[in-house]
Amino acid sequence: MDDIITTKSIGAGIEEVEEDFILSEEPMSRLVFHAQIHQKGIRGKIIRQRRDSKNDSWIPDEAIDIRTLGKKESINLDVNTEAVKNLYLAILKLANILKQRGIEYGEHKYAVVNSASVIITAENKVAYIKKILEAGYDEDVWTNLAESNPSLVTKLSYARIQDAKQKIVEELDSRLKTGGFSETLGDNSWQRWIYKNNWLFGVNYKKPIEKTKINITGIMPDYLFPTLDGFVDILEIKLPDDEVIVKDTSHIGSWRWTPETNTAIGQVVNYLGEIDRLRLEIERNVKTQYRYDVSLLKPRAYILIGNNASWANDKKEGLRKMNHALHGIEVLTYKDLLDRGNQAINIEL
Repeated sequence: MDDIITTKSIGAGIEEVEEDFILSEEPMSRLVFHAQIHQKGIRGKIIRQRRDSKNDSWIPDEAIDIRTLGKKESINLDVNTEAVKNLYLAILKLANILKQRGIEYGEHKYAVVNSASVIITAENKVAYIKKILEAGYDEDVWTNLAESNPSLVTKLSYARIQDAKQKIVEELDSRLKTGGFSETLGDNSWQRWIYKNNWLFGVNYKKPIEKTKINITGIMPDYLFPTLDGFVDILEIKLPDDEVIVKDTSHIGSWRWTPETNTAIGQVVNYLGEIDRLRLEIERNVKTQYRYDVSLLKPRAYILIGNNASWANDKKEGLRKMNHALHGIEVLTYKDLLDRGNQAINIEL
């Protein structure tokens, strides 16, 4: 069975382990280790306990004050091989708790898994992998594991990436429900967050190219996003609260862009025109500053704006039709981005 170790604060920076570790046991006597952990390590008492019958509870032997011993007197406590082994295992378990959790105030329970009792099945393997990933082992552990089982490390690393992506998707969902984030101002703005997590668009990008580092003047986006296949995308970020399209009341079944979306489309069109005009100069400067060989042939542009979570089907169809009329530009909503992130995780799993 797995061990449950309960610790309780008994002073500043010190915890007592409430359960005694059994080192050896016979019907009428046993040897236990009563432990404490503190900031500098582990300490405790080895206690011999006796009872008169099997139905009695264990009580310590009468304590002897060793200070009363004479010069040629001593106390011998027999500790057999099994007891030494159990003492070592107890210290090892406590050392791991101390290393991973430190000294925690209050009362805490820790489940220490006995490796012999762990049975990995198809049903529970994901849970065990997550426990390994969440344990936060240091670099030495991963290095040693890589040397002994490279394929396992690859799988665990992949699972670690997937777990990180899942958290990003959950964070996006939380941000949309919470609201109140700026478009461009501050470290927590939508623009900074989306640029940081641009894999949600479905393409893995290299390091973004900053406009200020390639010495290009004119109407240019702050960042260009080089794709792994050597081309470039543009991301224009607006707010999820912005409306994207509205019904064209003069034509039944028709839709039109809102002023916010029209402004974003106009900005992107200007960016694309400038990029085309300065294509060779930009490619040369990117090569010099970033060591990237990129082609600025027909860059793709994404405009992220609005949220279609509550849209009716006819409005979603309207956006698809409006997008079809654009060339090299795609208008996405934040709900579309959320769906793409979930889909990417599901496919990769």
